[in-house]
Amino acid sequence: MQQTGIAALTIVGILMAIDYLTGLMKAAMQHNISSEKMRLGLWHKSGLILVMLLAEIIEHGQRYLDLGYTVPLIVPAAVYISITEISSIMENLGEINPDIANSPLLQLFRSGKDPNDGDSKS
Repeated sequence: MQQTGIAALTIVGILMAIDYLTGLMKAAMQHNISSEKMRLGLWHKSGLILVMLLAEIIEHGQRYLDLGYTVPLIVPAAVYISITEISSIMENLGEINPDIANSPLLQLFRSGKDPNDGDSKS
C-alpha cells in the first residue's frame, strides 16, 4: 500500500472514530443509548471500510489485470466517505451544543456554495 492509500485510510478511520464518539455523546446526552443503533452504526462503518479495501485492491490490481479501465479509486472513495463522516460529525456536534450549530465555527466546515444554484425550479 502506498503512502497516499495509507493516509487516506487513516483519515477515514479517524473521522469514523470521531463520528462514532460524537454519536455516542449525543445519545448519552439525550439518554437514548441503544446497543442496537450502535451495532448498526458499526456495521455501516465496516461497510465503508470494505469500500476502501475494494478501492485499494482494484486500484492496485489495475497494474496487473486489464479491467477495461484505469482510474484512481482510493482517494475519491476516501473523499466521499470523509465528506459523509464530516457531515455526520457536524450534525452530532450541533445537537450536542445547539449554540454552535449555526455558529461561524461550524460554518468553516460548510460549503459556501448556494444549494439552490443551478436549480431550475422557480
